[in-house]
Amino acid sequence: MRWGTVALVVFGIIAFVGYMFLPWVVLGLFIYYVARPINQRIGDRIGKGNLSAALTLLLIIVPVVLLLGVFLSIALGQFAAFATSEASGQLLEQSPINVETIPDDPDQLVNTATTTLSDPSVQSVLAEAQAFVGAAASGIFMLFLSLLLGFFLLVEDQRLGQWGRDQILGNDAVSIDYLEAVDRGLNSVFFGYTLTIFVIMILTAIIYNVFNFFAPENLLIPATILLAVVTGLFTLVPLVGRSIIYLGIAALLALGAIQLNPTLVWYPLLFFVFMTLAFDNVVRTYIRPYLSGKMFHLSLVMFAYLLGPILFGWYGIFLGPLLMVIVVQFLQVVVPQLRDEETSSPLDIGQTTLQETDEGLSDPLRGGKAT
Repeated sequence: MRWGTVALVVFGIIAFVGYMFLPWVVLGLFIYYVARPINQRIGDRIGKGNLSAALTLLLIIVPVVLLLGVFLSIALGQFAAFATSEASGQLLEQSPINVETIPDDPDQLVNTATTTLSDPSVQSVLAEAQAFVGAAASGIFMLFLSLLLGFFLLVEDQRLGQWGRDQILGNDAVSIDYLEAVDRGLNSVFFGYTLTIFVIMILTAIIYNVFNFFAPENLLIPATILLAVVTGLFTLVPLVGRSIIYLGIAALLALGAIQLNPTLVWYPLLFFVFMTLAFDNVVRTYIRPYLSGKMFHLSLVMFAYLLGPILFGWYGIFLGPLLMVIVVQFLQVVVPQLRDEETSSPLDIGQTTLQETDEGLSDPLRGGKAT
């Protein structure tokens, strides 16, 4: 009884620490599951260890940093263009601070700066700026810890798994089956569905901008990046999926073509045919079978991704699928064994069809077709 109390205290401490750092722990797990298949490929060539884990994370981090650098460069370029524009001059003229009255003498400049900084409103702004800088620094540090957790798991995952079997689980076959099922499920969801969504977002953003580059008579697709994000998310919607986005864009382009020149209606038709036949065929034939898993019904994944951020905030996009996997695998693996039955096949309600054929659509037990 005494050691049982000590065990509760120890696990309580671990749970408290995990709860306090829950967003970053979940992010670290996401990084691990996204990086693990890549790490295994690299490990097969150079040997699994610190080097393969570091190279794996670099393959993930460097593209993200480059992408952020591109966006920052674009933002700085736009700011520079604005600073030299007439609008910035008009804004300075309406500013309560007259630039021409700024003193040139160093002593007067120091006195003016001291007086300005002692103003309560300026002090409030400085306090907010300091809080913002502190929050940004804390976020960067926590992100570093998430990367460190992902790196640690990439290096020590097999050793940790073996230690858990030997020291904690022992001969508990139900717990071992359940944890292995959760591990497979998280790999399927995090690496499969999430990576598929991001790949589709990137590819559609490129395609939309290419169409804008060759658009006749300025017949442009608006907000291409936003529409690319929506297209990726609609991959999770059964049956209609991305096609509803293509149709909406084509309808918008067709409306613009009718207003400009009715003979340009061929352009939205070409866009719709290309996206629904050529691009979607690439997604179905190459991207989705290579990346996506087949373990969970598409509707469950969709609700996990949509409800997670609503319930938990920004990290809910990672925590929602994690909780979905934990619950579904418990119902699928543990409950049948507690009833002395064999483990059911993946989701009796029907697993997601990743081949995207018309087979099985008439079966009421099968879920929505993946798009």
